[in-house]
Amino acid sequence: MNVGNLNQLKAGSVIYKQGEIVDTICVILEGRVIAYNQGIKTIMSVGSFIGISDICEKVYITNYIAYENITLYAFQINDKKDIKKIMNFNKDYSGLMVCNLNKYITDLSRITTALTTIVDETYRFIHELHQEFIDICSMNGHVSTIFSQNNEIVKYESAYIFDSHDLKYYEECLQLPEDIQKTYFSCNSNLSYLHVVKQSELINKLIKESIHMATYIKEIFEIIFSDKEECIFKELSKIALDIKNAGGSNDDLIVLLSRMITKINITDRLLSEKSGCKLKYDKKIMEGIYSSVISGTNEDGESKEAEINLSNSSAETAINELRNSLEQILTYAEIEEEEKDEIKQLIVAFSELKDKTSISENVRIIRKKINETFYELYLKVYLKTCQQEVLSRVIELFLNYGFVEETLLTTAQCVELYYLKDENEKQGNCCVYTFKEWLDEIYAGRKEPSKNEFDLEYNENLREIKKYNQMSAAEENDYLTNPIKKVGYEIKNIFRYNNRLVNGQVSIFVPILHEGIIIKTMSKMLNTRNKINLEIDHLVSIDYSAFYREVLFYDASRGIPKEYIVKQAFPDVILLPTVGCNSVMWQEIEGRKRDTSGRFLFPIFGETDLFDMLVKAIGRFRFELCRTIEGISWNDVREKSLTSDYSDYIQSYSKNRDLSEEQKIKIKHQVQRGRSNVREIFVSDYITWIQNESQGYLRLNKIARTILATYCPLAKELRERNSKQPLFEEAMARYIRDKQKKFRECSMSIKKLEKEHIEIPVELEETLKFYGEL
Repeated sequence: MNVGNLNQLKAGSVIYKQGEIVDTICVILEGRVIAYNQGIKTIMSVGSFIGISDICEKVYITNYIAYENITLYAFQINDKKDIKKIMNFNKDYSGLMVCNLNKYITDLSRITTALTTIVDETYRFIHELHQEFIDICSMNGHVSTIFSQNNEIVKYESAYIFDSHDLKYYEECLQLPEDIQKTYFSCNSNLSYLHVVKQSELINKLIKESIHMATYIKEIFEIIFSDKEECIFKELSKIALDIKNAGGSNDDLIVLLSRMITKINITDRLLSEKSGCKLKYDKKIMEGIYSSVISGTNEDGESKEAEINLSNSSAETAINELRNSLEQILTYAEIEEEEKDEIKQLIVAFSELKDKTSISENVRIIRKKINETFYELYLKVYLKTCQQEVLSRVIELFLNYGFVEETLLTTAQCVELYYLKDENEKQGNCCVYTFKEWLDEIYAGRKEPSKNEFDLEYNENLREIKKYNQMSAAEENDYLTNPIKKVGYEIKNIFRYNNRLVNGQVSIFVPILHEGIIIKTMSKMLNTRNKINLEIDHLVSIDYSAFYREVLFYDASRGIPKEYIVKQAFPDVILLPTVGCNSVMWQEIEGRKRDTSGRFLFPIFGETDLFDMLVKAIGRFRFELCRTIEGISWNDVREKSLTSDYSDYIQSYSKNRDLSEEQKIKIKHQVQRGRSNVREIFVSDYITWIQNESQGYLRLNKIARTILATYCPLAKELRERNSKQPLFEEAMARYIRDKQKKFRECSMSIKKLEKEHIEIPVELEETLKFYGEL
């Protein structure tokens, strides 16, 4: 390293190697550096000081590699006291060091949190597997020495004690604007030096803790599967072969082996992402053993009839039917041979990528071509299904889950996917559709295509296109009546646009199912009708009026003039065939009628908690429904509504005397995170309202709480419980006044109809009940 000068290094260059004595540190001027060891893996960007935390250990405890072409400035350093010399060399360095170490600590804290989750799940899995393994061995007279020396699986114990307040402090520091941090810490090198030393000590503890956790995880999984002859997976495989050879059923063992493979693969990927290290196992050997148990064939394809009986094997059925899946799909869609070969080569190129999430140009081009090809293929396959009632399982998996090729998944994942199904086929309060079922609704004319990204209805969009002479009257009529055109529009408009949004990884998204995006067993990730409706019911038990809206009612035949009633309309939920972590509230109503269902989009495989995704969708739904109902007055403070009150609150918070300076700073950061989008800022408060405030935990300020309590009131039981707290009682005062006013108005309307001997409509009775009892 050229000390006191610029150093330019190519991507992949080793800057510092773990274990080497610290003699220099560097500041990154251009490019990014990856820091990794057997416990952590994180990216350091421009402004970061490489090796500064290692000086407390006197050796580099982390490897530093150039992630891309970089420029560094190197400083000589022999002792941690030399840090102050660097600070005095340039006063800006003090703030820069502290600011970037705050980010480093936050990154490491997230890694240790993720590893803690993996450690806990690993312990639970091995603990349950341990007992299951002993029972299976006992039942089948199998003698194993795997647990002979240590019959108890030791739970992980942390080598360090971390003060959560310390970690929170540095995370909160990171939330402050960088210029404020840098200005403050650049004022005094003594203060900054002590801060950097404390930061470095915490960083080293976090790194060591991560290494210990990663080591624990690897040691546990060596018990489950290893190159040695004795491991749980191999022992269970032998028992499964023995049972089948004796004419018995080993289906339960095959399911258990499948679970183990899935757990090993998922943990290996998560461990690699978070800690930079991998489990010690040969994936091909493990898959080969599993395939042998299922199919009874050697690697060269020769039958092993002496070892296994293939009759009635559910796993074998799945494997056989999914063989050459891509060929089956392309043939079914009647793709030309030349185009077939291009698609096959594209999928092969993707399957051979070592890093499918790489941002390199060649990988990006492959992903882009797959995205372009997939939706065209999807349309062709779907239109073919409209002519056939019975579909092969491969075609169903393609349409419902984005499955295209069995080699992109492990054998265990293929078997699980093959037998995957919604455990509740009946619709609940919300109608939930797979995307194939949704297209069926449009093709049959029961539903109209969705709005486009500019909030235009299908027929409005066609009129706009025709208006600018881009479509003739005959073409417009064809699009309005031809179900094929409607389906094609829906795939291009809602599917292609939103598939990557619900996935969440927009820049590296591919629409096909592959091993790398599956982080749990698919049955656990699967979003079903039953799961979604249970979570909808859970949300309604908190925010009871979420799907109610005020609509106009009249019945001229009975002499009933216009009356305002409340009506409940649950949204349609469409499950897009992808793995993802986001929900999309696509439209709040259909057409112009207020009492129609909205449309929510979810991934069919969820990476995160379903309720969390739902709460975000409902927050957006509430805001957009109010904006639609209020029209051009949605943000007019003279017209009281959720959107106008909240918009006024965000626009004038800095002058609001009811807010403390600390609260104003918090709102400022909230506005920055929401990128000044009032709806998204509201959603963040709505999440807090549902998940924290509803349980009595005060998190919102007085103004936000009052707005939420007025327009998104809690269920009666929660209101009564929380009203014991003065702050909640005060926030609910306006809601109670408005509710009593509505109740009186509805009661007077009913009394007037009774006086005129007119039969009371059920809708009006339900409205009175809504205002009186809920």
